[in-house]
Amino acid sequence: MDPLVILLTVVVTILTVLLVIVGVQVIFILRDVRQMVTKMNQTVDHVERVASHLSMPFSQMGGLVEGVKSGFKMAEAFVKWLTERSAKDDDKE
Repeated sequence: MDPLVILLTVVVTILTVLLVIVGVQVIFILRDVRQMVTKMNQTVDHVERVASHLSMPFSQMGGLVEGVKSGFKMAEAFVKWLTERSAKDDDKE
């Protein structure tokens, strides 16, 4: 055999082995990236659940504030009614 053919065969074989090794490493890297993305997605879901649980009391506190406001409005209306009534009673006398 010609030495050039032997050299080309050896070079092609070495390059094929190297490309297979690189391909396997790329597959491992992609698998690790997929696992990392899955874990990150789980973490984001957990943080979202915790944030929603933390925000629930604040939204309920808003309802409490609205209730207190309406209670004050009712008290003001009652006081106004009482003052008007006492003014009418004073006018009658």
